[in-house]
Amino acid sequence: MKIRLLRLMLMLVVPVGTQAGVIEAAPVDAYRPLKAAEAESVGEGFEAAWLVRLGEALGREVALIDASAKGYLRFGKLDSGAAYYSSEVAALAANEAGPADWPDLAGEPFCVTEESPHTDLVVSRFGGVARTYPSAAQALIGLKLGECQAVVGDRVLLQQIAELPEWRRFDRLLPKLENKPQTLRIEAADTALQQRIEQFTASKQGEGALAEVTQHWIDEVAFQAYVLADTLDCH
Repeated sequence: MKIRLLRLMLMLVVPVGTQAGVIEAAPVDAYRPLKAAEAESVGEGFEAAWLVRLGEALGREVALIDASAKGYLRFGKLDSGAAYYSSEVAALAANEAGPADWPDLAGEPFCVTEESPHTDLVVSRFGGVARTYPSAAQALIGLKLGECQAVVGDRVLLQQIAELPEWRRFDRLLPKLENKPQTLRIEAADTALQQRIEQFTASKQGEGALAEVTQHWIDEVAFQAYVLADTLDCH
């Protein structure tokens, strides 16, 4: 009887969306977590790595679950919540024959990841024709293969890619656009937990953790693109 009562008390104490001390986090709506390569699982991507660091700060494991499930934490393109990632749109092109400015993409194909938040901007404002890829690395290789005139993505990523020696023939960044940056946020169902998350993201520890995870993701995209390019050269 006492054991059954204890179990009932634990069920009442542990909020919905947490299991045995684990806080579940799910992407909101159709948002796709950032991935470096097509074969990379969602559990290995950018958000998964950042949620691990968040869990360390909270003293609880934070587990990324499927978008179809209800998580105690929601993350992605939200109007409110703590910001964990922000970047302006950018476009990378060949430095000789490629476009020099955004209007040059009118009627031309541009490489972009599937469900990218930047696709509609380039199509509606500049008349570009989107060619989509399953991952950031594949979109980059599409540019090298001549499948598009430019690859469109986050400036935080493409700016570093342009500085790599293996991209010296494709290191032209189109001029900056005066557009609102893409901001990704995380929101908790519990007010007290949300306050702790916001305190972490605003702290030096949180900023440092985010910078490390972001840099690791960028390095992984660059590595995967290098592997893909090397594989194509071998064929």
